[in-house]
Amino acid sequence: MEWILFDKDGTLIEFDKSWEKIGIRLVDKLLDTFPVHDKEVAHRQLGIMDDKIVPDSVMGSGSLGEMIKSFDNITGQDTSEWARNTSQELVDSREPENNWIEGVYDTIVELREKGYKIGIVTSDTNKGATQFLEATQSTSLFDLVISTETHAEEKPNPKVLDPLFAAYNVKPEQVAIVGDTANDMKTAINAHLGLSIGVLTGIAKEEELHEADVIVESAKEVKNVIDQFSQK
Repeated sequence: MEWILFDKDGTLIEFDKSWEKIGIRLVDKLLDTFPVHDKEVAHRQLGIMDDKIVPDSVMGSGSLGEMIKSFDNITGQDTSEWARNTSQELVDSREPENNWIEGVYDTIVELREKGYKIGIVTSDTNKGATQFLEATQSTSLFDLVISTETHAEEKPNPKVLDPLFAAYNVKPEQVAIVGDTANDMKTAINAHLGLSIGVLTGIAKEEELHEADVIVESAKEVKNVIDQFSQK
C-alpha cells in the first residue's frame, strides 16, 4: 500500500453540524422554488424529520447527483442547475466546524513517518477543505486534496480519483480509502482500490458500510489495519 485517502467530515474531523443546516435549508429553498402539493411528505421522502436529517436518507448520505434525482422526482421538474448553484451558494456561506476526531491526527503523523502518502477526498469544496487545513494547521500532513466543485465528479464515481492517478505513478490496488459513508466504500469498489476501511465516527451505521473490507470504530485504528494488511 502506498497511498491512504481519507474522507474529511466524519472521518478526520467530527461530523460538522453545519452540513445538516445546509441540507435542510437547501430542501426548504427547493420547496419554495418548486412548490409541491404536500411539503411535509416531501420532507419525509428526502429524509428530513423533526428538523433533523435522517442519516441513511438521500439528504444524509447521498451525493449531490443522487439528491438532484430525488428533487426531480418530487417536483416533476429539472432541478439540476438550480440545485448545483444553490448548494454551492450555501456551502460558500457556511461557517465550518473543524474538530479533529481524537487520535486521528497522531495516526496520520505515524503513517507519514512510515512512508505512506496521505490524501483527502472530500465532498466539500476547495474552500471548505482549505478552511479545514488552515484552521487545524495541518496542510503539511497531506500530499493531495481532492475536493468537489460545481459540475465536478463526485464519490462514488471513480473519476473523482483522476487527480491522484494523473499526478502520481500509483496503481489502484496500491491505494486505500478510509471513510464514514457507503459512497466512500463504493468508490473503492468502482475504482478497484486495494483496501477500503469504514469508520463509525460519522453518519453511517455499521450495516451501511457492509461493502468495506474492514470496519473500525475510528480512523485512529487505520495504522493497525494497514500493518495487518501488509503482513498478509
